[in-house]
Amino acid sequence: SLPITRQLAADYKRLLDKGILGKHAFLEREQRRMDQERELAIQQARVVEFQAAKLEAERRRQGVIAQTRRTMLDLQHESEQRSAALQQELVKAEQRDRLTRLTAPVDGTVQQLAIHTPGGVVTEAQPLMVIVPKDQPVEVEAMLENKDIGFVRAGQEVEVKVETFNFTKYGVVHGTVLNISNDAIEDEKLGLVYSTRIQLKENSIQVGENRIELSPGMAVRAEVKTDKRKVIDYFLSPLREYQNESLNER
Repeated sequence: SLPITRQLAADYKRLLDKGILGKHAFLEREQRRMDQERELAIQQARVVEFQAAKLEAERRRQGVIAQTRRTMLDLQHESEQRSAALQQELVKAEQRDRLTRLTAPVDGTVQQLAIHTPGGVVTEAQPLMVIVPKDQPVEVEAMLENKDIGFVRAGQEVEVKVETFNFTKYGVVHGTVLNISNDAIEDEKLGLVYSTRIQLKENSIQVGENRIELSPGMAVRAEVKTDKRKVIDYFLSPLREYQNESLNER
């Protein structure tokens, strides 16, 4: 090691001064010391250089980490903004879809469609269509004349004649009076009349070999037998479906 070499060089110098050691041997030892001193300086310089390189590498590593973190944060922020924008677009699209879509409150069949062409214009509160509810009993809404109101009550049996099918050939449909309105309304032809609901016992009529379903809109006439066996005619509006719903433009 260098400390030992230095100690030996000092010892050889003393021996040289005393004349015990030759000058040639002393110079060889001195050369070894100088070589080791030079090698030590080189190694120390390399250590310093290595440490500097290590510090530079660490600085670069930290820089890369910081830059990567900033990039990731920027990407995350951009993604969050994009996600928020897309979410708003989705909400707007769903709202537009809701505004352009009409949903019936019940399952059924569309009748009396008011608009038949794409792009047709409707006015506020204009009925667009009538929905006939599915699997609902068919009812008759009848107009009972004022002179007969005292003879009719809920629960009485009714015979309904469908004008489309001659009752003398195809028979009648039986029903029951459900209720009668409390207040009379003015009819242009009949005068004061009471709105009366009749529930049919059958939703169809036998026509030849076929069973024809009764549907709202059919013109009918009904007769009820009172306790005095008197036959009272109901002047009726067309058949209607119970819980018939109309869709209006809002």
